[in-house]
Amino acid sequence: MRVLAARFSDRRIAAAVCEKLQRRLRLDPPDVDIAPLGVLGQPPTTDTLLAGRFADDQAAEVSALVRENGGEIVANVDETWTRPRPRPAQGNGGLSSVLRRERLRA
Repeated sequence: MRVLAARFSDRRIAAAVCEKLQRRLRLDPPDVDIAPLGVLGQPPTTDTLLAGRFADDQAAEVSALVRENGGEIVANVDETWTRPRPRPAQGNGGLSSVLRRERLRA
């Protein structure tokens, strides 16, 4: 699976592309959606982010549809990159266990 995100300068166009993707690729609403895109401390804009998860073989079609409608791909990553990294088990390594061992030696 791929996670793609695209910036659109017009919310209406982003919404239309989102609907096209849902229909064309038979996606559920949680798989692709839009949201306002802004920068903290900057004036509000009409920029909108479209983001979703797509099968690997659909990524090229999604990218083409985005570009054909004036969008800009800002992220295209493997879905595994979006998952949190597992935390090391307590006592199985990491800086804290190294420091604990050093204190015991002292």
